[in-house]
Amino acid sequence: MPYVVIFIGPPGCGKDTQANLLVDEYGFVSIPSSQIIRTKFAENPDDPIIQEQKKLYDSGKLNSPEFVASLIIEFVRPLAESGKSIIFSGSPRVVDEAEGEIHQLSDWYGVGNLIVIHFDLDEVEARRRASTRRLCRAQNHPFPNTPELEWMKTCPKDGSEIYVRELDNPEKYTIRLSEYRKLTEPCLEVFKKAGIAIHVIDASRTIEAIHHDIANLLERNQEPVL
Repeated sequence: MPYVVIFIGPPGCGKDTQANLLVDEYGFVSIPSSQIIRTKFAENPDDPIIQEQKKLYDSGKLNSPEFVASLIIEFVRPLAESGKSIIFSGSPRVVDEAEGEIHQLSDWYGVGNLIVIHFDLDEVEARRRASTRRLCRAQNHPFPNTPELEWMKTCPKDGSEIYVRELDNPEKYTIRLSEYRKLTEPCLEVFKKAGIAIHVIDASRTIEAIHHDIANLLERNQEPVL
């Protein structure tokens, strides 16, 4: 039975890194919300409504929930119809978006097959990680700025350039973190009310330790799938 995993946590807590590990190890399909949004911007340069959304995105603020939810649902529909297990690491970001997506995901997958993992990380560490992380331009594969990876200039998965995002500079990160605390964290209450299991993970540890706990959690909750 296919299922849905949703990661929620502050910017820089490692959601994308852990999502990529599950994709590689278990064959999940990751829902690249930021990439989906940026693709929409690039494909509609003359649409004033979509370009207004782009201005919000570029400033570090969140896009409208209706805009994002519609893009996500459009992207996920064929995956659900083909029975693919999926993972979210960047959506939902606000309560209205969560309510719209959860309603549709519950219809497609069933509430019992939806799992939320809450990454718990203090602000100082989240800010430090965000300020030093790098991504590849093609697929946004994350590369923590650790000694064993700092030499990398191109992504080994797709060959694209590895770079530091403008969105992760200190000023914009402050905006993004404030938006997360004010708008995204309340999504946890939406999940609870919908009867979705929520599990808290200590995100201050190593990538390997966090992945180990997540894998064990999924095996306990969804053993037949794995």
